[in-house]
Amino acid sequence: MSSLSTDFFVRYYQAYNSEDPAALTLFYSPDVIFTTAQGEQRGVEAILDTYGYLIGQFEDRMTPDSILVDGNRAAVEITDVFTARQDVADFMGVSLKKGESLTLKLCALYTVSNNKITHATIYTR
Repeated sequence: MSSLSTDFFVRYYQAYNSEDPAALTLFYSPDVIFTTAQGEQRGVEAILDTYGYLIGQFEDRMTPDSILVDGNRAAVEITDVFTARQDVADFMGVSLKKGESLTLKLCALYTVSNNKITHATIYTR
């Protein structure tokens, strides 16, 4: 069993920022559970649907500010910058014109098994 490292999450966020769903898929367990303020998503397909929407509307760039690994779990503080690719009437209660950005400070708690994310909970910090 390989141990979880900060490098896993550096590579994960690189894949996220690449806008390549196939690269991102490699990091998820098939039955992954993602929990955010918008609710719970189960399975890779649901997560990729949301990802497709986000990268269609925004240039979405996540930067891990700090990564703390404890066994098979990790806490990651993230700066997430959404830059609108077109006018967006309502995104998390904010209206953005093309080219405008919204920056969120997030904290993500992950559980990883066999080098795949099995559960993630994302909080606004």
